[in-house]
Amino acid sequence: MKIYFLGLFFLFSFIVKAQQSVDSIPKAYELIGPQYKDWNAMYDNWRAIEYPKILKENKLKMNCNGCESIYMEVIFVINEIGKLDHYTVIKSNKCSGKFSKKLEARFMKLFLDFQFPKDMRSFKFEVKLGTGLKC
Repeated sequence: MKIYFLGLFFLFSFIVKAQQSVDSIPKAYELIGPQYKDWNAMYDNWRAIEYPKILKENKLKMNCNGCESIYMEVIFVINEIGKLDHYTVIKSNKCSGKFSKKLEARFMKLFLDFQFPKDMRSFKFEVKLGTGLKC
């Protein structure tokens, strides 16, 4: 009986620890100092230059009649040399549908080629790429 409860305790501890590690990934708006400044500069550049190109290339236009948002929530994992090591898509929304692999790749293209600053190396954080309308 003691072994049973001990096993349950360890299982519960593992589940709580796994949930805490997911919950502890900071969102981009929670970053502070140089990380916040660096990310906002990169994202503002992407949103001003790349995002409109992506929408045009994919013949996407947001409106309040069925296409209110086009965005992707992603976890970025930056390695020790400042490259995007990998990413995990948490959610995508293209006019209430999911992204195609092609659109996902296009959203990520600039970030996969980018050299992240020293303050963001060996770092993991969650970002929202794109936007939506308030209708």
